[in-house]
Amino acid sequence: MNDTTENDGEAHIFYSSKPRTIHMAVNIAIAPVLLYLLGIWAWPPTLPHYITFFITGLIGMRYAKQRLGQARLALDEKGLYCGEFYPAESIRNVQTVMRALKLTVMQDGEAKEKVINLGWASNNDFKAIVQLLGERFQHDNRQKQ
Repeated sequence: MNDTTENDGEAHIFYSSKPRTIHMAVNIAIAPVLLYLLGIWAWPPTLPHYITFFITGLIGMRYAKQRLGQARLALDEKGLYCGEFYPAESIRNVQTVMRALKLTVMQDGEAKEKVINLGWASNNDFKAIVQLLGERFQHDNRQKQ
């Protein structure tokens, strides 16, 4: 595992990929430039244009600040947390589907499928997540059979 994961005994915590987060923040911040490139805004910029650049710059910085310090996925003996909590005993199967995971979860006595997008994870983190979940829940499925 690389520096974006922490291993506290049995807990594995994954954070957003820094290059992907910074790339998205820059895209948000410079989005108004497209208005110049498309010819919608006339050159030179005026006060409303500067205000728009300032606001989108703040939004881009806020986006990066929120994403860089916040854990996106946590796996421990209790279960999986990624946006919502999935108890370990309710997860029946995990499949990989194009940078996402498809969980088969038992809820209210019936099997439901949940898709967890991992587009935020680096390639190394994605491989580590798939390996950890595969080992964990294949092992659980073997014990139940």
